[in-house]
Amino acid sequence: MQGGGRRLSKPTLAVDAGQTETRAALHAEHGPRLARAPGVGRIDGGAGGTDAVVTTLLRAIAALGPLPAAPAAVGVGLSGMEAARADQLERLSGALRRALHARRIVIASDGVTSLFGALAGAPGVVVAAGTGTVALGHDGRRWARVDGWGSLLGDAGSGFAIGRAGLDAALREHDGRGGSPALLRAAEREFGPAAHLVSRIHRTGMPTVTVAGFAPVVVEAAVAGDAAAMEILRGAGRELAVSVAAALRRVFGADEAVSVSWAGNVFRAGAPLFQSFERELARRCPRAELVSPRGDALSGAGVLAERADRLRPEPGLIWVAG
Repeated sequence: MQGGGRRLSKPTLAVDAGQTETRAALHAEHGPRLARAPGVGRIDGGAGGTDAVVTTLLRAIAALGPLPAAPAAVGVGLSGMEAARADQLERLSGALRRALHARRIVIASDGVTSLFGALAGAPGVVVAAGTGTVALGHDGRRWARVDGWGSLLGDAGSGFAIGRAGLDAALREHDGRGGSPALLRAAEREFGPAAHLVSRIHRTGMPTVTVAGFAPVVVEAAVAGDAAAMEILRGAGRELAVSVAAALRRVFGADEAVSVSWAGNVFRAGAPLFQSFERELARRCPRAELVSPRGDALSGAGVLAERADRLRPEPGLIWVAG
C-alpha cells in the first residue's frame, strides 16, 4: 500500500515531509487523495525554520483540494524531527491545529513512519537507509533507536557512507595508496580533476548530500564488475544488518521470531548490498523473518493518524498534541 488504501469513517490527514519532497494524503470515506509539494527544510534550521516547515506542510495539504471541516487527526512524518526542541514541535503542532481545526496532531520521525509503513503498523524492526540511516524496533509498547547520528558520527551503511567510501577509493587511487581506477575515473567525471575534488564538494554548500549523490555511481561501478565498489556495497549491507540486530535485541527476546523490513533508496543498490545484509542478519538473528515492505513512509503517516488516540509520546520519536 503506497500511501493509501484504507477507508475510514472519520477523515484523517497524513503527511510525509522529507527533505526532497513532501507528500500528503487525505483518507476519507471514498478512499485516499494524494498530493505533492517541495521538501521541507530542517525544523531546527535557525530563525524561521519552524514557520517554513509549517508553510510547506500546509502547501502540500492544500494541494489535496477541499478538506473536511475538522479532520479527526493529522499524522506527520517529519525529517529531522528527532533534533527538534519541544517549543518548536509545540509551535508546529499548534499552527497545524489552528489551520486545519484537527482534534489531534501526531508528529513522528521519518524512521517511525518508515517502520509503520513497511510493517503496516505491526511490531518488528525496520532500517531506513537513504542519505542517512536509522534502525527502529517496536514491540507495540517499547521503542529502540539505533544510529541516525548523522554523517559526522554515524549513519553506517547509508548513501553518504557509500558515497564517501567510493570517493575515498578514488582518492586512494589518485595518491597511489591502492584504490579503484574505475571509481577515480567516475569521480573525475563527476567533479573534475581529483586534485580539486575536495574543494568542489565543499563549495556545493551541502557536502553531505553531494557525497551521498556519489553512491549511485558506486553502484554503477559495482554492476560493471569493480571489486572495490562491490566490497563497499557488501560492507554497507553488513552495517545495516548490525544496526537491525542491535535494535531487535533491545526490544525483543532472544528467542522471538521478529519481522524485519527495510526502507530507503540505498536498498535499490542491488544484489551485493542486499545479499550481504540478508546473510549478516541471518547470522546475527537466526529467527528474524525478512519481509518485503508493505507500504512507505506516507502510509506510515496514515497509521500515525489512525492511531492518534492510542499513541504515547516518545522523546525524539513521537510528539502528540491534542
